[in-house]
Amino acid sequence: METQIFPLLALADVDGLSYRGFITIKGQELPFEIQLENVKTLKNAKLHGSPELKRLLFGHEKALKQRLEQCSSLTEFFVDLKDLLERIITKEKREPMPDESYYSKLLSELDTVGWDKLESIDPSLKSLTLILNDSSGRKHKIYISLSFSYPQTPLTVQIDLPSSASKMSNPTINFNDIISFYSKKSVKSYLLKINFPEPQEVEKFQEVWSMLDDIDANTWVLEPDKPKRSDMSRRIALGNHCSLFIKLDEFNPKKLCDYTLFGAESFITPLRINIAKNFNNWDLLLSIRQNLEKILEINFPSPEESSDFNVACGICYAYRLDDVIPDQTCSNAKCGQPFHQVCLYEWLRAIPSTTQTFNRLRGDCPYCNDTILLIINDK
Repeated sequence: METQIFPLLALADVDGLSYRGFITIKGQELPFEIQLENVKTLKNAKLHGSPELKRLLFGHEKALKQRLEQCSSLTEFFVDLKDLLERIITKEKREPMPDESYYSKLLSELDTVGWDKLESIDPSLKSLTLILNDSSGRKHKIYISLSFSYPQTPLTVQIDLPSSASKMSNPTINFNDIISFYSKKSVKSYLLKINFPEPQEVEKFQEVWSMLDDIDANTWVLEPDKPKRSDMSRRIALGNHCSLFIKLDEFNPKKLCDYTLFGAESFITPLRINIAKNFNNWDLLLSIRQNLEKILEINFPSPEESSDFNVACGICYAYRLDDVIPDQTCSNAKCGQPFHQVCLYEWLRAIPSTTQTFNRLRGDCPYCNDTILLIINDK
């Protein structure tokens, strides 16, 4: 990689994969180290820096990743990084630095809560994430924002609960209130006083979480990649490049849920026939997973079987592309290759023989040359 235009950058290893240096921003010299995965590209490179550099870049990780992917040289990247940092500093409205009492209060409350419950804290000490257990032992992430005037200014809290319980009329509370909310010692009248959801707000979701935990443990879940407690939907692999999307009712999780089948028609048509045939056999005494397996007349692949299926896009060879997984499939039963919609769209548009009618593209499958149809969804 070229470095001559950026003189404050020095090679740190013999393989040419690590560089150290300083970047000067409005009179501040910020030390850093960048580690490359490949000498020919900055993609997947890791940038490490001083606490001040980390503080400035906190919340701008996507912009940083985008620049690493787009820049063709270290010089180009650091020119872009310098511009990004200067704009961050220019726009930044800093609060006065906190006095000693802020740090003392924060450390004291974290001692009380337990440091084992602290998952992360940002370098500015203005936001942190706790992991707390409810009465059933399920873990919940609690996102907390603080002002440097805390405790005079109360905390702002976001809790990971389904949509019906995630909005609070008054989210400004203190650390002890958060612990009380997830503790068996919660006092109903006190929680009502601070407008925080009552304990039963958590307890009423235990059944739907049990259904989802069973799905997560016994099926190969494609989406979401890392389910949160607020996620009521799952996309489950069925094999043969087919998948099932379901969304549970958070208040009545055992009833027949909303579902959509994805995959080649030759594979999903028999599944639709099975659903129509077994629809009336839905049993409220069984779990969602057990009922779905019964009416589909299949056994869901387990997480251990995930390596047996090819789910990568047949064009870009990646599974996730901008957090989207392949959702288009060749309808040829002997092929069934999955593709990202955007990849298949670009592929078909580049082929002269492709025809388009309104939002439908018809062309040749990149794998088997059989006819493939793409319905373009406007998003």
